[in-house]
Amino acid sequence: MQQENIQQIAVVRLSALGDVCHAMSVVQAIMKRYPSMKVTWITSPLEANLVRLLAGVQVIEYDKKSGLSGLLALRSCLKGQTFDVLLHLQWSFRASLVSRMIRAKRRIGFALSHSREKQHWFVNEQAPEPKGGHVLDSFLSIASVLGITSPVLPCELSLPSLGGDLPDRYVVINPSASKAERNWTLDGYRAVVSHLYKKGHVVVLTGGPSADEASFAQAILAEREDYVINLVGKTPLDKMLSVLKDAELVISPDTGPAHMATLVGTPVLGLYAHSDPSRTGPYSDLDKVVSAYEELAEEEYHKPVSELPWSTRVHDPKAMQHITIERVLSKLDELLTLN
Repeated sequence: MQQENIQQIAVVRLSALGDVCHAMSVVQAIMKRYPSMKVTWITSPLEANLVRLLAGVQVIEYDKKSGLSGLLALRSCLKGQTFDVLLHLQWSFRASLVSRMIRAKRRIGFALSHSREKQHWFVNEQAPEPKGGHVLDSFLSIASVLGITSPVLPCELSLPSLGGDLPDRYVVINPSASKAERNWTLDGYRAVVSHLYKKGHVVVLTGGPSADEASFAQAILAEREDYVINLVGKTPLDKMLSVLKDAELVISPDTGPAHMATLVGTPVLGLYAHSDPSRTGPYSDLDKVVSAYEELAEEEYHKPVSELPWSTRVHDPKAMQHITIERVLSKLDELLTLN
């Protein structure tokens, strides 16, 4: 099939926020190259709030809690429609089941080296080997069959205005990850807040609405309420992106908002210990990461990182404690000087 004859594309990427951000930058690159193509994206209800910010994409929600009835409803919704290409951007078995509800002539998945949970059973075409080690590079390898070689970063998104709710200059700290073990230390965040305040920078805390995130934010804020703006749990995803976009810098562990910041072009100081930042770090700011992953991975597996499988993780529950305050403050001063 000639690329010029591809008129309709289906995208399957259900979750998570960070990976959806990676996929958005790739899908926008496809849309810019082929502006007449129609893109339909099947995703989860939360992530749909991000995908809808891409103009021209039809979004169909699939809730994993809906089980078989949800799969059948999806098939009914797409009845009579055949896509020229389906981009299968998630290797979970559930996502593969979702993909089978969609009729498509070409069903493109990851290269076998990056496939998991038998994804290759559900596609009829596999991408070439990725040219880089990042998760986003694996998405690019799938899009490369359409001639796409680079993502669009920052993305062009339809974002709400903050309406003067925040000062002109501020630094965002997004302290909580989706898994608590990926959080940096309370003393570390308090030290960063105090350091920024002494340097004359306004600090904005961001995060989701969970009780754990709210509690962690309150602990960071202790005796600092007067000079920190706490937005944890107070911003839907579109407004969160606006907050991140207008920031000077975002400080975050390995979690969705770090990649949301990359999506809107704001530099990110990433804090990593459990996963390889060259694979899951903020794509445009891998040089700004403070990482303990390399030393901990080599200690756990007794091999150089270069010899470990692509998705190797560190399992030490105290891994993030190996990131020292001194290293973070040093990197922070370097980045703020550059700004």
